Amino acid sequence: MTDAELQAWWPALGTVAAELRRTSHSAVADQLGDAVRGGATSGEILAGIGVVLRDQRALRSGLSDDAARAWDADMADVNRAYPGSRLSRWFASLTSG
Repeated sequence: MTDAELQAWWPALGTVAAELRRTSHSAVADQLGDAVRGGATSGEILAGIGVVLRDQRALRSGLSDDAARAWDADMADVNRAYPGSRLSRWFASLTSG
């Protein structure tokens, strides 16, 4: 999936991917594209995107305001699909210290 196709299909994710490429994080943008291409269902796609965004969350602070809002919108989509994941991650952070 090209960046243009991603932008047309999921504008917020396309915005994040484009910004990541502009900020020399093309590998992370590629991971997002791979998550979309590699998922057979919407759940698999959202799970894959969620993994990438959570693993790379430190990059969000270096994005433009528009791209940071798009990142937040993408994470909101993931959290709506997997509502228990936020609580699980919070609990895991308390017990893994």
